[in-house]
Amino acid sequence: MKTIIVTGASRGIGRCIAENLAKEGNHVIANYNKSEKEAKELKTKLEKEGIFVDIYKADVSKREEAASLIEFAVNKFDKIDVLINNAGIAKMQMFSDVTEEDWDEMINTNLKSAFYCSQKALEHMVHEKKRVDN
Repeated sequence: MKTIIVTGASRGIGRCIAENLAKEGNHVIANYNKSEKEAKELKTKLEKEGIFVDIYKADVSKREEAASLIEFAVNKFDKIDVLINNAGIAKMQMFSDVTEEDWDEMINTNLKSAFYCSQKALEHMVHEKKRVDN
């Protein structure tokens, strides 16, 4: 049984990844930021099927919150086997209408979150020769 963190796991591709990995019998930590309702729905749905998944709220675009997600997994399961950096956002507007604030939010969520989570997870994974998937 592996301990697997999936960022951005409350909706879309991340939710499918988390759900399938949990159904395979892994310890899955499904990270969410703003989609608490959807994360709780995932947890409830799987529990009805006899499958357990942890949900964890963290804005992984912020170093401290990314670190708290990783530490949660290590404290609960003593290890991390796989990190799946899935968190991402897109602004559905014309490029010419994207503000600097919009751009920073996309860069922080889509790029910095993978950097923060990977860097922190590797502190626990490198000696175990575990992998980080981006």
